[in-house]
Amino acid sequence: MEMFIQMLSLSRHFLILCKGEILVSLEELKQFLEDNKEDKEAQEYLEGLYLVPKKVKAFLETDAGKKLIQPALDSYFTKGLETWKEKTMPSLIEEEIKKKFPDETEEQKRLRKLEEELAKERQARTKSELINKATTLATQKGLPVEVVHYFVGQDEEETVNNLTALENIWQSNIEKVVSEKFKENGRTIDPSKKGDPKNNPWSKKYFNLTEQGRILRENPELAKKLKAQAN
Repeated sequence: MEMFIQMLSLSRHFLILCKGEILVSLEELKQFLEDNKEDKEAQEYLEGLYLVPKKVKAFLETDAGKKLIQPALDSYFTKGLETWKEKTMPSLIEEEIKKKFPDETEEQKRLRKLEEELAKERQARTKSELINKATTLATQKGLPVEVVHYFVGQDEEETVNNLTALENIWQSNIEKVVSEKFKENGRTIDPSKKGDPKNNPWSKKYFNLTEQGRILRENPELAKKLKAQAN
């Protein structure tokens, strides 16, 4: 039993040694193992120490073990990622730039940056021109100019097409609202009270949603006639 207590004491010293405190020399440990290699109690204790790593490994593979170790792993990964971003990523970006612009001189770099700035300016100017064009068209068609910028395309053709689609939807909804309001009030309009307007608000030249709404309210029959003429 005294030998076993000594063994426990030595094992504790050895654990402390693993933490960095030199309390037992390697030669003393070897000598202890050699002196007690036939002792069953000592061997069983040593085998128990040998099994500890396996038991720890088995525990870490369980849900509880994973939950315990995961924060440490996450912290290690995050630290490694930040180190990679700080030390490795800049060089990778620089290498990629060199691949796209090999042996680029200072003059070439200056010209490239100038071209990029000019391209941005052209893009901004084109967008501004398209917004002005769309605003003019929307005003002519009686569309709300507040939403024009949502319908500006990559070029004039796409912008005009977008506004035409908006016009169709807008007109359809106006007619629907006017028709429902007319039915709700139970009004009947005498078509003879209003003659054909001088400027057909459904025609491309005189297109006017406000005037269309007025005619739809006051004279639905005339509205149908004018729409047919415009088509």
